[in-house]
Amino acid sequence: MDLQNLAAFVLLLGALVFVHELGHFLFAKAVGVKVLRFSIGFGPPLFSFTRGETEYRIAALPLGGYVKMAGEVPGEDAAPEDESRSYLAQSPWKRMLIVVAGPAFNLIFPLLIYFVVIVSYPQASTAVLRVIPGMPAAEAGIRVGDVVTEVDGRPVRSLEEMQWALVGQAGHRIPIVVQRDGQSVRLLVTPTGEGASRNRGLIGIAPNRAPPVVTVQAGGPADRAGVRTLDRILSVDGQPVSDLTSLERDVAAARGPELVLQLMRRVPAEVPGLDGTLPEVQTVRVPRQDGAGMAAFGLQAADIYSLLYVGRVLPGSAAADAGLVRGDQVIAVDGKPVLSRDQLARRLGELKDHPFRLRWIHEGTSREAEVKLRLAKGEPASGETEAFELGLRFESGTPGEKGSDAKVRVGPGLALVTAAHRLGEAVADTAGGLAKLVTGQVSFKNVGGPIMIYGIAGKAAQAGLDYFLNLMALISVNLGLINLVPIPALDGFQLLSAGWEAVRRRPIPLRAREIANAVGIVALILLMVLVCVNDLTR
Repeated sequence: MDLQNLAAFVLLLGALVFVHELGHFLFAKAVGVKVLRFSIGFGPPLFSFTRGETEYRIAALPLGGYVKMAGEVPGEDAAPEDESRSYLAQSPWKRMLIVVAGPAFNLIFPLLIYFVVIVSYPQASTAVLRVIPGMPAAEAGIRVGDVVTEVDGRPVRSLEEMQWALVGQAGHRIPIVVQRDGQSVRLLVTPTGEGASRNRGLIGIAPNRAPPVVTVQAGGPADRAGVRTLDRILSVDGQPVSDLTSLERDVAAARGPELVLQLMRRVPAEVPGLDGTLPEVQTVRVPRQDGAGMAAFGLQAADIYSLLYVGRVLPGSAAADAGLVRGDQVIAVDGKPVLSRDQLARRLGELKDHPFRLRWIHEGTSREAEVKLRLAKGEPASGETEAFELGLRFESGTPGEKGSDAKVRVGPGLALVTAAHRLGEAVADTAGGLAKLVTGQVSFKNVGGPIMIYGIAGKAAQAGLDYFLNLMALISVNLGLINLVPIPALDGFQLLSAGWEAVRRRPIPLRAREIANAVGIVALILLMVLVCVNDLTR
């Protein structure tokens, strides 16, 4: 067991459990309930002390925690002097405050995390280092070297701030002001929605040059060494590379019998309810073969901004049935070339549910199949139509990630606003993912448990503190929302019980509560067994 991964796992869960239980603890104290114990973890204590009337402990099993309050369990007698301070002696509204405080703290905590990350790490600026062909920015005359300063009358400094200014602007002709050669230039741009969620307008600029992403020759040296198509190269023979140009230059300059590549690969995060990825860093040694430059190692440069490389294929979609996989490159619809996502979206929007011929390149070989779009189950993502979807998610650079070349420091005010936007988006995405899990649109096999969290915590920690903190924020949102689900043994059921009592003026019958709690505990144990089976299957 890797000690670094174990430390990351314990820190991740410990922090989230502490925040959750702290919410219960503080609100219990605030309304006058006697708290007997505050425990991080279960089982025998590793460390404990008593301060006032409360015992504080860290227990051996770091998979949860609890706040023990006087008179918390029905039928449990509190000491006579504590009767008025017992949990069940409080009004339903006070009990509801205590119960909801735990999930609420888990939902507020990410706001602090995002704020710290945004203030501490430079964010992607609005400097234009790449204009994507065929997108609205290129058509409006925005150039490489411009700096966007205003969107529809709203001043912007960071790329994320500019993206939020474009929300709801898809299809609307709006003014954008850029700084060019020391002069303010006003341009009219019509953002495209491309079916994007929340109607986020896209204009097609990037704060970085084409990232050093590669495709791999099937059966070639890089393939045999473990390099995969759409891996991002971080360094060549120990020399960091930042874009495609420097990658091609450094590979061409290599003279040894092998090439040492450090690469980053996006792997599924498999956080319950979320569809995200985490970076995984590897070092590989690629032997030389006949040829020059990147071809000598079985590699080719992949311009993921200008070409339609498939990042992911949705299971059960039209694209999956046609045989497309990650790394394929979509090139034509009904014999007509497609050069951008915007162009592809327009073609698919015109076709709706009519069959068409889709052509793509797989491992250097052209393939073609007849495809018919299917009704979208949920809100379509970028590159899809409003009602029908192909089932592809295209690879693209991530604004603001470490590969971004244009950076800006963000002050506390803007950082707080940006953090609030990120939190709102995380809550919406998580709630949507959990809803799809409940309705069967997402397979339960995607749900993971402690083993999965152990793995992704280690990977995030290796990628850097900002990645680890962002993962902590996402899992905190998960924990907060899941605990609000009204099933026995979770906070949501306690909230429901107190609400029932507040409305009906009498508590849920004791026998019914006992049965519900027993069923809830059995269900949670069964759930833990199933998620552990999922983890071991992975």
